[in-house]
Amino acid sequence: MATDLTERVQEIAKERDVPESKILEQALERGVEDLWIDLVLSRYINDEINREAAIGLIGRDRVKRAERELQAVEDDIQWGLDA
Repeated sequence: MATDLTERVQEIAKERDVPESKILEQALERGVEDLWIDLVLSRYINDEINREAAIGLIGRDRVKRAERELQAVEDDIQWGLDA
């Protein structure tokens, strides 16, 4: 796994003609951003923060998408229970 990761970083750096450290920096930033979004949405879905707070932290589009996805899951569960 570590070898695969190292090789990927090297290949991306070579393709973009930037240092590997820059690729790692970008990967860390993206990863932290994804984890932050997951945390905020989890708090919102679990009623730990309100909708307005979630929108303020991660944006309206992400909150609306999460609401649609949650509704789809709930609809599927209900459909399964009614079958």
